[in-house]
Amino acid sequence: MEFNFTFKGMESSPAIAQYAEKKFSKLEKYFLGPVQAQVVFRREKFREICEVILNGDGETLVVKEETDDIYSSIDFAYESLEKQVKKLKEKRQEHRPPRTPISAGETEEAGVLVTRVEAIPLSAQDALNLFKKDKAKVFFFYNTDEDKVCCFYKENDKIYLYIPELP
Repeated sequence: MEFNFTFKGMESSPAIAQYAEKKFSKLEKYFLGPVQAQVVFRREKFREICEVILNGDGETLVVKEETDDIYSSIDFAYESLEKQVKKLKEKRQEHRPPRTPISAGETEEAGVLVTRVEAIPLSAQDALNLFKKDKAKVFFFYNTDEDKVCCFYKENDKIYLYIPELP
């Protein structure tokens, strides 16, 4: 996640910027692609204002919160953005069919049928929902929770999640 901080009417503070970065970087898990955050901290008389513009997956979300404490403003802005992002994610799932793995071709090498598939970046829960809708026995995806390519496997009405570990 890429951040750009602006301070208006107040001194630039690395502590405030680090707090905001730690807070807002939690939202990155809801996006598939890169995310940019423009965060503006402003002081006007007795009000501390935090304004955030979040760009990711072709969407722009804007939130502005003001309180008497900048850290409270950041917390409220995070909560508002989290609600917006979750609502956007639900709307996206309802209206747009999720991407399904595309077979990039099958070849036979030394008597073994080799199939290449696209590993879609998804959270484990999103991948599980997709897998349950599909009739296939195996589903590969790039697990954004683990930062690894993982696999769901179905056998006798049981679903297994394989997460590779290197020795």
